[in-house]
Order: sequence, then structure tokens, then C-alpha cells
Amino acid sequence: MMSTTSLLLTSLLLLIPILISFKERLHIAKDLIVAAIRAVIQLVIIGYLLEFVFKLEQVWIVIALIVVIMINAAANTRKRASKIMHHVFWVSFAGIMTGAVLSLGGVLLTGAISFKPNEIIPVAGMVGSNGMIAINLSYQNLDRIFTKETESIEAKLSLGAGPSLAAKEAIRESIKVAIVPTIDSVKTYGLVSIPGMMTGLIIAGVPPLQAIKFQLMVVFIHTTATIISALVATYLSYRQFFNYRHQLIQIKAD
Repeated sequence: MMSTTSLLLTSLLLLIPILISFKERLHIAKDLIVAAIRAVIQLVIIGYLLEFVFKLEQVWIVIALIVVIMINAAANTRKRASKIMHHVFWVSFAGIMTGAVLSLGGVLLTGAISFKPNEIIPVAGMVGSNGMIAINLSYQNLDRIFTKETESIEAKLSLGAGPSLAAKEAIRESIKVAIVPTIDSVKTYGLVSIPGMMTGLIIAGVPPLQAIKFQLMVVFIHTTATIISALVATYLSYRQFFNYRHQLIQIKAD
């Protein structure tokens, strides 16, 4: 059992990246401190909440908690979006929920997992987290392209291309940038990354083969959900860089 003292001493490791931030003028020290404090508060709340939910096994509570997870994931994408984008939360929420419904719905229909709190909620959390990260990467790349490569896009528009055709390469690149980290992580499962869920199940006494099957199922779910989330959010976002006359909206580079 880890003691509170050991945990507090471990938290001092954060001083290293904070000092590096000040030395290199990365301006991330505040974000690191806020993120660490939020993590502590959120984990304490969700830990006790999950214990309560797991005991109740009420369908409506499970659904409500999953929706809350997706709402928080969508809300955390707003800071990464371009300043000209509007309705960012709803676009992100649509992307994340689409990925979650299709991927989780698929495994529920196959019977791979059942609609029990201890099975569906942890997987939904992974889906929401991966979808959020992918959408953040997509938004950042869209903003970069529409800021730095305006001449190329405007040249296509001047030749008669519509927004969808002029932005095609930007859309493709943004989706690719969003999903490459997920694909790379899947490639290194078992070689670089030792999956925590599989390891935890084995430690808990679950036969290795069963633990492996469950981990592979999770990999398939979050990979599919991540790609779908990035795809939906990117296609719902790119039109916001054009006005109603199909002209490119100029973005000032920071």
C-alpha cells in the first residue's frame, strides 16, 4: 500500500519540469501546477463516485456518467481550436459522441462487454480521452494550415474550387496528424507500452489469455473511436475557415 507521505514525496518530481520551464522560458509551469491540482481533485471525486456507481448498477446513472465524461472531454478541446472557430464545444461533442456510440455500441451488440458500470465506464473514459486528444491535434493542425498556407488555398479557390476541394489536403493532413499517435501507440503495445488494464487483470488473478483478449478489445475500441472522433470533428470544423461567399477568412499569425 502506498502511503500518503510517499505520494507527497513523489509529487516533488514535478519540480523538475517546472524548473525546466522557468529556465527555458517554456511558460508551462502554471499549466503543470493547475493540471496537477485538478488531477488530484478530480481523481478523489471520481474514485469515490465510481465506488458508489459500481454498487448501484443503475442504467440511467451509468449513461449520465458517460455523458458527463464526454462533455468534459469536449469542453477541454476549446482552448486548442482556432480563434475564428465557433461552436467548438458542440462540434467536439458530436465527434466524441459519434466515436463513442459506434465503438461502444458495436462491442455491446457483440456481447464482448456487458452494460455494467465496472465494464463500460472505464472503457468510455478511455474513448473520451483519446477522442479529446485527437481532436485537439486536428484543431491545432487546421489552424496552422489555414494560417500559414493561405496562398495555396486561395489559389485553389481562384481556380474555381469550392471550400471542400480547396481544404481537402488540410482535412486529410489534420485527420492523419490526429490519429498517428494512436496508431503508433498500438504498434508498440507489449514492446514499449505495457498495458495497465491487462496487467491489472493479471494481478487480480484473471487468466492471462482472458486479460489479453480484454486488452485487445479495448485497443480496437479506442482506436476506432479516435479515428471516428477526429474525422467527424475535422469535417464539421473546416467550413468555419470560409465565409458565406466561400472566401477564405484571414487569420492573423501569432
